[in-house]
Amino acid sequence: MAKETVQAVRSAELNAAQLEKDALIKRDAILREAEEKAKNMISEKTKEAIAKAEIDLEKAQLQGKEIMDKAIIRANQEILMMQELVKGKEQVAIDLVLKEVI
Repeated sequence: MAKETVQAVRSAELNAAQLEKDALIKRDAILREAEEKAKNMISEKTKEAIAKAEIDLEKAQLQGKEIMDKAIIRANQEILMMQELVKGKEQVAIDLVLKEVI
């Protein structure tokens, strides 16, 4: 009976050692899979962030161009108004000089 008990204990120890090895192998596989998934997720999120940044940059550039175009139009309108004002003042100045001369 003692021999059977020792045999049973040895068998249990060997079984436990094998279970521990199997668990370590499974743990390593799970860790590798988790690491791979994390790398893929980081890569995908990075690509998404870059794509969004490029879209945002393009939108900002378009908005900047629109603002510049509007500013140019306003500046040209102001230049035209000032030129008209100058023409009006020029005629007044000419009339005043002629009045003083005559």
